[in-house]
Amino acid sequence: MKIGIVDDHELVREGLAALLTANSQIKPSFEVVYSGGVVTEAINAQSEIALLDVDLGPNSEPVYRNVELLTNAGIPTLLMSANDDAHAIRSGILKGALGFIPKRVSYLNLTEALSTAIAGEIYLSVDLAAILNSAREKPELSPRETDALKLYATGLTLNAVARRMEISPHTAKEYLDRVRAKYAHLGREARTRTELYAAARDDGFLETD
Repeated sequence: MKIGIVDDHELVREGLAALLTANSQIKPSFEVVYSGGVVTEAINAQSEIALLDVDLGPNSEPVYRNVELLTNAGIPTLLMSANDDAHAIRSGILKGALGFIPKRVSYLNLTEALSTAIAGEIYLSVDLAAILNSAREKPELSPRETDALKLYATGLTLNAVARRMEISPHTAKEYLDRVRAKYAHLGREARTRTELYAAARDDGFLETD
């Protein structure tokens, strides 16, 4: 099975590559076709499965976008991380990742997770179950962010939102940009007014006056 290891730490990815190669006599066996920090290069290397780090470092794409790239290319993806960022991991799962493993797991757990993902099934470990239970799909908005969201999502222009909140249009836009960023962090894009309205309605932000 051709595996692409996508991690921004060279020591980690090279260690994983050496581990998988050294145990190639154990079924399933793996051929590491890519080891690096760039998702598109893992795709170009014709990986048949990807082991993807949740956080690829500063200025990298959010994990859910990396998962989208891989799954759209037909590559089953297994997430890994040293940190249990519940929101990021959940967003990757929602976009099609087939499981998550902490970097502290044993080789046996790693191969079990990879084998499950290769079969197209979700590897639901105890770690992933705990993370999904702790992750909140609804973003935590400040009162002012909530006010801006409700006013804008229900039809007011940006200038009208600013007048109603007695702030400048620039500040009103900042509040809305923060709301969009918080939804994006959960893997829920809400760029347009329509998307913001749907998100606000589904999350109960429009239930009060």
